[in-house]
Amino acid sequence: MTPLKVGLSAGVGQVPSPPTERVIAVLELLGAQPRQAFPLTHIARTLGISRATAHAILATLVAHRWVVRDEQTGGYSWGPALASIARVAGDRPFHGILQDLYETVRVQVCVARRESGTVTVVDSVGDSPAGSPIRTGFRLPLVAPFGRDYLAWAGDDERNAWLAGIGNPTTELTQRLSAVLQEIRRRGYLIERLSREYARVYTALRALSVDGEPDAITARLAGAFADLTVVDFLPGELRAGRTHPVATVSAPVKQGAAGVTMSVTAAPFAELSKARIETLGRQVCSAAARVEAMLTDDSRESA
Repeated sequence: MTPLKVGLSAGVGQVPSPPTERVIAVLELLGAQPRQAFPLTHIARTLGISRATAHAILATLVAHRWVVRDEQTGGYSWGPALASIARVAGDRPFHGILQDLYETVRVQVCVARRESGTVTVVDSVGDSPAGSPIRTGFRLPLVAPFGRDYLAWAGDDERNAWLAGIGNPTTELTQRLSAVLQEIRRRGYLIERLSREYARVYTALRALSVDGEPDAITARLAGAFADLTVVDFLPGELRAGRTHPVATVSAPVKQGAAGVTMSVTAAPFAELSKARIETLGRQVCSAAARVEAMLTDDSRESA
């Protein structure tokens, strides 16, 4: 990244905050070569600012450990606090995609990863004032009827094991879930109905699944939830001219032979029209496709 001289904005129009722009320009200059120490005179000359202004900015950044000053040479370079922020950003590779999705749908969104018997949220954006917030690190057991976006594209053996995890499901429930998985494959995303039962079981599962692998209690709760409520929506159940209670809408992220490894979720926790649900589904699928593309590019670069 080539630092701009202060006052030469990359956009059009007046710079909103010249003092802020000067700080950003200093950080961009140091960030372009984080292992090099720059003399004060070089920083001031390169950015077209006075030595006094450059010194004042750098002294503040040094005080907060964003920049360090070499006592022998007097040069300035990136500090540990700034490097820590950069590492955090690197640990959230899909944050930009989530931010774009949030700005479009205006409800909380998150990305989760499959980890053995659980689905773990690895990043989230926004708040969920109408429902329980979904925080990074939250785990949901991969037990029927949860995790349908992961199992809809799985083989028969894996789907049967997922279903068997809740004990002895009724014939009616087995048929319902089979039809739901087929519908998820067709439309590309799942819809979690919002109900009192869902809210209660979901809260309990959050508390019980913190240790990772689901146990007998979580399996029974999942089974009870499946028996007490209608899972997802089948064709004809989403009707125009009325609203439907929706907790979440999730789309899968597929990685070739590995199948579905991640998912992108929007959590409205609200009554939505059929058209709004379908639009939200397309938007979540689009974000999931962007995550897939990023993972594919990373795989090619590491090959």
